[in-house]
Amino acid sequence: MEKLFKQLSDVQASLFVLFHKTWIYHWNVTGPDFKQLHDMFGEQYEAMFEELDRVTEHMRYLNMKPVSTLTRITEVSYVEQAANSAQGINAKGMVKDLMESNQTLLTLLIDTNNTAERLESLGTTNILGDFIEAHGKFVWMLRSIAETARGSGAVEDIATEQPVAEEFIETIETTEITETIEE
Repeated sequence: MEKLFKQLSDVQASLFVLFHKTWIYHWNVTGPDFKQLHDMFGEQYEAMFEELDRVTEHMRYLNMKPVSTLTRITEVSYVEQAANSAQGINAKGMVKDLMESNQTLLTLLIDTNNTAERLESLGTTNILGDFIEAHGKFVWMLRSIAETARGSGAVEDIATEQPVAEEFIETIETTEITETIEE
């Protein structure tokens, strides 16, 4: 259970840093895709705010002490903070950074979910499954914007990777097959 507690603390901290970064980019995005990106970043940071509350309350339910100082949050986060010069980052850089940061969080969420499954912590796996779906969608949306904008002069030349969420999907499919066989 100690490993799960450490991983949940890492999830909480990483989610907080990603929430804050997305919020900063929401304020500072400019360019021809301003409205679309401003709205999308806004929707994402609002969803992350709700996720933060949900995971932190779940940690308290598990009798854990959540990470509570900004210093400690930034020390244990797997997601890097937005640079002090965030106002100088263009839309292309913001999309790429958020896509990579959500991918980093997805990897952590999947690892934490795997631990929770081994420990049969069903409430934890339910919450993490919701987060994996949401951040997988965020990665897809950001990747789609990057691919659509290539060559348009707006958000071009952003390298894309296959989402780590494929591993999670394979795990779910295997679980569903196993559950069907057992019935």
